[in-house]
Order: sequence, then C-alpha cells, then structure tokens
Amino acid sequence: MPKTTDKDLYSIDRKLSIVISILLKIANNGEDITLRQQIKELHSFGLSSSEIAEILGKKIGHISKELSGIKKEVK
Repeated sequence: MPKTTDKDLYSIDRKLSIVISILLKIANNGEDITLRQQIKELHSFGLSSSEIAEILGKKIGHISKELSGIKKEVK
C-alpha cells in the first residue's frame, strides 16, 4: 500500500470541500445560498466551527460570530 503524503491529504481535503459546496447548492435547489445559511447547514451536520471555517475558507472568529447569531434566532 503506497504511503499517503501531505500533498495527497491536501488534495483529498480540497476535493471534499468542493463536494460539500456542491451538495449545499443542490440542497437549495441549485440556488445560491448565503454564507449564514451555509454555516447553519454545516453546523446542523455536526461540524465544529473550525471545520466549517476550513470548508468555507473563512476565519473561525467569523464562523463563531455567525453561529452565535444563528443560535439566538432559534431561541
């Protein structure tokens, strides 16, 4: 079995992020969804703030702020 390199892992991670983005659009009938909606959806799948930030290419502080606002909306 070939050894997995950091380059391989980066490539896999990038491809998975693209697949997640595509699935988010499909889930919204192909229409663009807001960043806040994307965060809400990814959070509903059980992803952490840091995982969401990595997938969406945003800073964790921004994701945490949005999640805080989302949680306040639910109350």
